[in-house]
Amino acid sequence: MIVLDNIIELKTNSETERLSLATRYLVQINFTFDLTVSSNGFSGTSHFCVRREQIEKLCSDLIIMDQTMFGNTILEDNDSDATINFQMKPHGKVIVYGQVGGSHEEHCLKFSFQTDHTCIEPLVTDFYKLLKNEEPINLYEAIDLILWKDWDPIGINDIAPRDEYQSYTPTIFELKNTRADKETIAQTLHEIETATIGVVGNIEHCRQVANKIINLKF
Repeated sequence: MIVLDNIIELKTNSETERLSLATRYLVQINFTFDLTVSSNGFSGTSHFCVRREQIEKLCSDLIIMDQTMFGNTILEDNDSDATINFQMKPHGKVIVYGQVGGSHEEHCLKFSFQTDHTCIEPLVTDFYKLLKNEEPINLYEAIDLILWKDWDPIGINDIAPRDEYQSYTPTIFELKNTRADKETIAQTLHEIETATIGVVGNIEHCRQVANKIINLKF
């Protein structure tokens, strides 16, 4: 489990209409949020749990809606019948509606309010930032994630495709599996930086990364 503190807030251009998702934690591919909505003088908060692929589909749908000025999409809670719905109306108006909390809960809240299509781009951007968080489920994935987040010799993990360094993961995974020491892993990373990738390289940084890899426990 990874504890997260991202807050994703829909930009409604209104003082009284509000929707936010405060991230609590990530377990493998499952994100748990506190969903808070204020609408029509009422407000409510409840847990809201979704899988990674649900967020990815929501973002894809929203981008298409913003481009075509047409369509609708939904994000459904995996533990109840709570939902967040987006419907594009003429002239770029967006209707946001759904339910906070399950129908079985005493204080569930149905909501509906209107905003406009300018809310979509910042919302998608915030979701994509959230999706950069990953919880590895095995040693190979853990090493791959360290190479991406911590090693990152080109400094592009905020803009490049996620598979940028994945061709080097098998080499480092094999070293870890054969109980190579920290210096061997560091020197291998440094050689990849200088000889394969073609950057100046930073051996001290490689040693820090190697130390994280040495300390992995799976």
